[in-house]
Amino acid sequence: MPRISDRFTDIAVYIYFSVEDAEDGRAIGGTGFIVDAPFETNPDLHYLYVVTNKHVIEKSDPVIRINRRDGTVKCVATQERQWKMHPDGDDIAVFHLETEWHNLQITTLGIHHFVTPELVVAEDIGIGDDTVMVGRFISHEGKQRNTPSVRFGNIAMMPKERIVRKDGFAQESFLVEQRSLSGYSGSAVLVWSPCAMNDMSVRRRGTDRPRNLEEVMATPDELRALNNQMSPKGPYLLGIDWCHLCDTSPVTDKDGQKLNYDWKVSQNTGMAGVIPAWKIAEVLNCEVFMKDRKKEAERIAKASSGISLDVAEKSQEFTKEDFETALKKASRKIGTPTK
Repeated sequence: MPRISDRFTDIAVYIYFSVEDAEDGRAIGGTGFIVDAPFETNPDLHYLYVVTNKHVIEKSDPVIRINRRDGTVKCVATQERQWKMHPDGDDIAVFHLETEWHNLQITTLGIHHFVTPELVVAEDIGIGDDTVMVGRFISHEGKQRNTPSVRFGNIAMMPKERIVRKDGFAQESFLVEQRSLSGYSGSAVLVWSPCAMNDMSVRRRGTDRPRNLEEVMATPDELRALNNQMSPKGPYLLGIDWCHLCDTSPVTDKDGQKLNYDWKVSQNTGMAGVIPAWKIAEVLNCEVFMKDRKKEAERIAKASSGISLDVAEKSQEFTKEDFETALKKASRKIGTPTK
C-alpha cells in the first residue's frame, strides 16, 4: 500500500458511554464514521449521519466525540432511542447528526462511494484487494483529541460464509486480514488499491482486461479503455468493522508441555469481520430517514421559493440568515479524500 493522505484519519469519530468519558478521553467505547447522504428530491442538499455498530451504543446513551478545526473537540450527547438500527438485526446503528459541520475537522464518506454487489462485479473487487481501516487504537488513541490510527490489510474472503454471533445471528461479513482489537468496532473499512494496474483483476468496468499490452491496439478509444481498466480501485467503503475472530491455544509450561488443568488462552487470528457497506445503505435508505430528508427538502424549498400563500396569519419572516443557517445544518458538499 503506497503513502495515503493524512485526511483519511478525519474519517473516524470516537464513541463513548458518557459525556464524562468523552471529556476525560477514557480508553473505553468504540469508533464511528460520518456518512454524507444526499436528499432524494434535491441532490445538492445532504444530511450527515454517524455510523457505528449496534453493540457499541446499546445499553447506554452514547456520546460522539468529533475533532474541531481549532484543535478542540465537540461532544454530541445522544440517546439510544435516537439511533436507527438495521431492521434485520445486522450489527449497525445510524444517527442523524444535526450540527454546524463547517467548524468540524471531518472527512465524510458519500453514500455513492459504498461498495454494492454491482460494484463488486464492475470493479472485480475480490481476494487480495488492499484495505484501509481507520479507528481507535485504545492503547494509544489520543486523550484530549481524537488521534485515530490506520491499519492496512487485504480482503481474505468474500461474504459467502456468514459469521455466527454469540446470540445466534448469522452476520453477513467480509473476512479481512487486518488485525482488529477492542476499540476498533464501528471503524470504516475502505477498499483501495492505488496500484490496481498491477493486481490480478480479470475484468474492470464491464470489459475484460488484456493479458498483456501487446493485445491492445494503439487507437484512442482502446487506449482510453485500457486506462479505465488500469485505474486505481476506490477508495470505496467496503463496510464496517464489527469483530475479530479468535482461536484458542493450550497453556503450556516453560518447556512447551501442556498443563494438566486443560487451560486455554484466546488469541487474535488477525482476521476481522466487516459488514458490507450495502447493509449500511439499507439503514440510510429506510423509510424514516427518507421521509426526514424529503420533509426537510420541501421545507427549505418552500422557504426559499418567495411564494406567499393568500391566507392571513401571523407574520413569520424567513430571513436570508435563517436560510443560510438551515443549509449549514442540513447540507454539505461531498468531501472525498485526496492526497
